[in-house]
Amino acid sequence: MRELLEIGLLIGGYSLVALCIGSFWIPKALGWREKLAGLSPLMRELWWTYSIYVWSSHVFFAVLALGFGDWLMGGTGSAKAMCTFILLWWSVRLYLQFFGFDLSEVEGTMSNKVGKHLLTLLFVGLVVLFAGLLCWNTGLIGAGGLR
Repeated sequence: MRELLEIGLLIGGYSLVALCIGSFWIPKALGWREKLAGLSPLMRELWWTYSIYVWSSHVFFAVLALGFGDWLMGGTGSAKAMCTFILLWWSVRLYLQFFGFDLSEVEGTMSNKVGKHLLTLLFVGLVVLFAGLLCWNTGLIGAGGLR
C-alpha cells in the first residue's frame, strides 16, 4: 500500500504542477480582463488577491506531494492535519465542479470540454489520494491493505 501511495503522490504532485502552469491561461480563456473591468479597483484587487492565494496553495500542495511525501505519510498529528485539510480542499473543489459553477458562459469547444473532464478527473484523483493518505496516517489502511 505504501508504494501505491508513493506513486499517487508523484502523479498527484506532477498533476498539480500541470494545473499551476495551466492556470496562467485561465484569465485569458475566461476573459477576466473584460469582466473585471467593471469592478471597483478594490474589488478587482481582492479578486486577484484571492486568485493568487488559491494558486499559491496549489503550488504548496505540489511541493508537499513531490518533496515531502515521507512526511505526509509519517502518521504524525501535523501530517494527519495537513492531509485532512488538503482532502477537504479538493473535496469542496470537486463538489463545486459538479454543483457550484454555472459554466453556461464558457464556450462548448472541444478543448473546453476536454479541459473540464481532465479537471474533474484530477479533482477525483486528488480526493482519493488524500483520503488514502489520511487513512494511512490514522491506521485504517496499512502495508497489508485495509485493516
